[in-house]
Amino acid sequence: MLKCFDLKLSEKKLSNGRKGEMLKETTFGVADYVVCVLALCLSLGIGLYYACTGGRQVTTAEYHLGNRNLNFLPVMFSLMVTSQSSILILGVPAETYLYGFLATFTGVGFWFAYWLCARIIIPVVHPLRITSVNEYFKLRYKNNSVRILTTILSSLFWFMCLGLVTYGVSTATESVLGVPVWLCIVIVSVCSMIYTAVGGIKAVIWTDVIQYSLMLTSVLAILIKGSLKVGGGSEVIRINLEGKRLDIWNYNLDPTLRFTIWNMVIGNTAKGAFFPLSQSSVQRIGCMPTMQAAYKMFYIVAPLMGLTVFLAGSMGLVSYAYFVKVRCDPLASEFIKNPNQIIPILVTEIFQEMPGMAGLFIAGLLCASLSTLSSGYAAISSMTLQDIIKIQWPNLSEKKSTIASKLTVLVISFLSASIALLFANIKGSLLKLASMIMTIPAGPYTGIILYSIFCTSATSAGAIVGGIVSLVFYLWIAIGNIVLSPPSVEKKLAPAPIDMCFENSTLVSYNTTTAASTSSPTPLEGFNQIYGMSFQWFDFIAIIIVFVVGLITSKIVGAPREEDVDARYVLCFTEQFFPYLPKKVKYVLSCRSTIPKRRKQIKVEDRRYNVEMVGGTTVLEEEKGYNKNFREDN
Repeated sequence: MLKCFDLKLSEKKLSNGRKGEMLKETTFGVADYVVCVLALCLSLGIGLYYACTGGRQVTTAEYHLGNRNLNFLPVMFSLMVTSQSSILILGVPAETYLYGFLATFTGVGFWFAYWLCARIIIPVVHPLRITSVNEYFKLRYKNNSVRILTTILSSLFWFMCLGLVTYGVSTATESVLGVPVWLCIVIVSVCSMIYTAVGGIKAVIWTDVIQYSLMLTSVLAILIKGSLKVGGGSEVIRINLEGKRLDIWNYNLDPTLRFTIWNMVIGNTAKGAFFPLSQSSVQRIGCMPTMQAAYKMFYIVAPLMGLTVFLAGSMGLVSYAYFVKVRCDPLASEFIKNPNQIIPILVTEIFQEMPGMAGLFIAGLLCASLSTLSSGYAAISSMTLQDIIKIQWPNLSEKKSTIASKLTVLVISFLSASIALLFANIKGSLLKLASMIMTIPAGPYTGIILYSIFCTSATSAGAIVGGIVSLVFYLWIAIGNIVLSPPSVEKKLAPAPIDMCFENSTLVSYNTTTAASTSSPTPLEGFNQIYGMSFQWFDFIAIIIVFVVGLITSKIVGAPREEDVDARYVLCFTEQFFPYLPKKVKYVLSCRSTIPKRRKQIKVEDRRYNVEMVGGTTVLEEEKGYNKNFREDN
């Protein structure tokens, strides 16, 4: 297991910027514990409240979708914090500290991803009134083969995500409290499991709102206090300019560079597309009563996500400025081995004389992680019910289905905790682990859903073969990148000074000499150079592979004619992203596709069948059945 250093500064003898003056021992006081316990109790209380009120979560519609009629604002915040966790609070600052502020352009990729995917996923899944996103593939291909593959890919992603998030918050908690990683994992997993299992999606959404507030408060507190310790925001900027942390305009086309404008915008847009196309987002789309509300939610969430990532990256800048000021880099001096502990050690330093503030940071970190864990539990629970249990037992009653969903959450929490313990053995920043390991199944999944929606010639064989080839490629390139650790990808910026870290000048000389004499790694040669590609490009390439292999396979097995494809389940690219072009131009650019015209006709028919009472007469059940898989509220 990765060794996490105890950050009690009495043992580490870290300098406070003046030679010979040691920092006071950092302790977690009563106020800190109170803040953390309150954050956990608040989440549990919300779950118990929704378990005992309203419909008491006895139907699957209420448990998984909140009866499709939840308030806009809480659902919007829940959608945003689903993809924000300990990876954001610890990983983004660590990457910024080591490689510069360009790492925060991850937020730009997420911004674009949510705006673009709003035009893709909402007009398809909202009218279908489905619970699991994988149900779409059954409707699209008239069989369960692709549905099974995407269920496996989605579940793999969420399990790795939940494990990584749980490990991230646990290693930070260990740094500040000295609590063993395994105990932290158990506490976080059990807490999120309880309120998700008993409270359903309503509890998940409302706890997300409270948790985001605490997370944002802790981030702002670190930024403000850290900046004041350094000498103000202008001093933070000056130090980071000198340290080259703000050299962000890198337009180099070299694909091996870890961060460039191109791979951060294009690569991270492809990487971030998984979240708006995933089960957690589909659940929140389903919670909205109208498509207009769903669009509004996505369009507001996108820039807010970019802002949150920017704030997280700013913590990395403040950290670097502070350690330059005190002339003691905790990584270079080997006080810590894990870059994910940069922010925890900063917190223990700047909040020494402010009771409760270290607790606020841990509470914010816990909340950020709990929001992702609960959303992941809810997502896997929905998919398990709709894509596995109900396929085997289609006539399962509502009561038994809800009980099965709650029991699934228990199993998921146990499995994710086990995976978290495995991640403790992998070195590297959380952001890199998330971008490389966690997204291995995400790239192929994203490619399959985009291929299915935009390609009228798509077949189930094409989706399966394309998805599997893409997954194999991703595994191969990711494993090669991890094993070989290409030097061109791993170049870090110069660390802060370490001459004030030790009272003993001999130690300073030893560490400086060791750092200077470290031999540079041998560059990759020949075919191995492909492993030097930046992990930011992996998802983009994986999506392209799905399209290329899928279209070739469909051509071989026999692609369907466009007029034979149900227009409810496909979209025209030009119609979705260039809606204001003249109709004739769009018609030509879409290769004379009839999909837009047919979708409009379906909408007209659907409005007629959606009328529940016509002159006092109830619509026939068979007419309702005609529309139950395609209904758009206006």
